[in-house]
Amino acid sequence: MDALSFDPYDLERLRLTLEGAVRVRRPSEFYLWAQGALQSFLPHETLVCLFEGGSAGEVPIEIFSRAVLAPEAEAALRAQSDGVRVALRCHWQRQGQRPCVHPWPTPAGGEALVHGVGGVSALSPCLFVFLGMPGMPGPREHYLAELLLPHLYMALLRQRQTAPLAGVASGLSARQRQVLEGVRGGKTNAQIAGDLGIRPATVKHHIQQALRKLSVNNRAAAAAVTSSLEEAGRA
Repeated sequence: MDALSFDPYDLERLRLTLEGAVRVRRPSEFYLWAQGALQSFLPHETLVCLFEGGSAGEVPIEIFSRAVLAPEAEAALRAQSDGVRVALRCHWQRQGQRPCVHPWPTPAGGEALVHGVGGVSALSPCLFVFLGMPGMPGPREHYLAELLLPHLYMALLRQRQTAPLAGVASGLSARQRQVLEGVRGGKTNAQIAGDLGIRPATVKHHIQQALRKLSVNNRAAAAAVTSSLEEAGRA
């Protein structure tokens, strides 16, 4: 069988994996999805999620693992100036920001599969590092990492944002909710302004106010949060 081919059973598992990602709302749900459905296509022992832009010399990091990551390895990943994190990102960037393999600097060694989101102003840069894979990641794993990345990223955003924001979402004004509905639909500020009969500058102001209330940094995160909250309200 070709490394990139999918039989009907694979396609059904893929459908269930994507549907599972859409349902993720809480850290526990993300962990169960990453260590369950996601394992069908990208088997791993530990998933490290590194967000850029940490404060006080640290990078926001989330670790989902069936094993305990060595304290020195976790400390190295958290440090802004540490060579491990910088080496992973630089190697990924040199590969054209495509899925790639990088040696994992631990006593046990091994290879890490690395892929992420970066270079897009509307998205918070994030690097995903898959550790403890059963063998050397090949073309199939690279293809699947590319395919699953958007779902992995959005599921991670939802489980990071939804819980703490549920209480403040009620503080959004009716107009701010209307504007965010347009953002969720992929519309530009000018298009939203035309729909609502207001100026694009007013749309921009409402978006900035909503971002502050939701404590998020960009339109993509705000759209993900409000979508999650709306679905939770219907449940």
